Amino acid sequence: MKRNISTFLYVLLMVLFLCLGCCYSQVSIIQFNSNWNSKNTFDISILKDCEKSVIIICDHPELQKKYNIKSVPTIIVFNDTIEVIRFEANILMQLTYTTKDIQKEIDKIYLAQIE
Repeated sequence: MKRNISTFLYVLLMVLFLCLGCCYSQVSIIQFNSNWNSKNTFDISILKDCEKSVIIICDHPELQKKYNIKSVPTIIVFNDTIEVIRFEANILMQLTYTTKDIQKEIDKIYLAQIE
């Protein structure tokens, strides 16, 4: 009996982690920047519950065109490869948003999935 409960709890935890892992892997963040603007790089490493990538548009001009990047840095939040929101730099090539602003958008995606 004790072993059955232990096995049940183990299976339940595995299913829970599997479901959460699938859920959290849906949101991704891509930061686009350029070598000449490296001092204005935004630290996306502290964002939670998302996959993070940094693309230098000088090295990948095809991605600059594909994602219609007009200023750097630009941060795009995706849910299942669909763009949800875009944070673009101002005329000084700086983001006026905070990591809290971006994290709030990530959290909104997960809250919408629960509702």
